[in-house]
Amino acid sequence: MASVDVRIRPAVHADAAPLLDLKRLLDQESRFMLLEPDERTASVEEVASELHAMSAEPNCTVLVAEPAGKLVGYVEANGGRFRRNRVPADVVIGVAAAASGGGWAARSWPGSCAGLAAPDCAAWNSR
Repeated sequence: MASVDVRIRPAVHADAAPLLDLKRLLDQESRFMLLEPDERTASVEEVASELHAMSAEPNCTVLVAEPAGKLVGYVEANGGRFRRNRVPADVVIGVAAAASGGGWAARSWPGSCAGLAAPDCAAWNSR
């Protein structure tokens, strides 16, 4: 993966199915993700709805990583709903095992996620 150009971009409605597939793969591959392999019950429609809802929130975002049109990683940031917790966010980062080890995530995610912890969280969805 080191020599492959990995595009980091905001997730869109059409990413619901491949994002769900990626999350299911990560559930299988990693013990560090929250859900165990048999716990993820969301449908593609539910993931699409979640992406839509998150895009409407000023302090939430989902970024996906794709080399050659296939999702291999994602970053999801969920900020709080109240004034006191709207700036801090819960952040989940997942990278498929087949795409790890080349260093692209360490090089790409920090720049793509710059500003996620900024006081002006409205900038999150503008990426």
